[in-house]
Amino acid sequence: MAVMKLLISLLTLGLMISCTTNVQVEGSVPTPLVAKIPANVAVYYDENFKTFVHTEELDTEGTWIINLGEKNLEFFRNLSNAMFSSVTEVDSPELTPEQQVQFDGLIIPTIDEYGFLTPKIGVLPFYSVSIRYQVLVLGKQNQRVAKYEVVGYGKSEGNSFTCR
Repeated sequence: MAVMKLLISLLTLGLMISCTTNVQVEGSVPTPLVAKIPANVAVYYDENFKTFVHTEELDTEGTWIINLGEKNLEFFRNLSNAMFSSVTEVDSPELTPEQQVQFDGLIIPTIDEYGFLTPKIGVLPFYSVSIRYQVLVLGKQNQRVAKYEVVGYGKSEGNSFTCR
């Protein structure tokens, strides 16, 4: 009987630990209300940015897989189109000679860091997330003009996600 209890306990623990929570980020992305900058810019999104997935193994909650890529891309497309009079996505992080004539500059956003807390890890009864972006701005000759760090935070009620 004791062996059976031990096996059931180990099986239960194994199921709890092996639980995988998949999170597909959903929702609407608002268009920022900002005055447009009169500039014709190119934007380069690398494959990691477009398809970003954060995977993390938590001792108490199993594996978390958070798919942020699609909404991330939608957010930055909305932001850049709201900020500049003309925006064109390009396939390379360097402007060609023809593009150097065509565009006023190139913007390259990247995800630098992603982190989250669950109610079991944090002290508050909600999920919280932070994401740090690096936004590189290059001039017409591919020279660095500026590099910005942008940090975003969010939270959701503690019963929003469960292990499936």
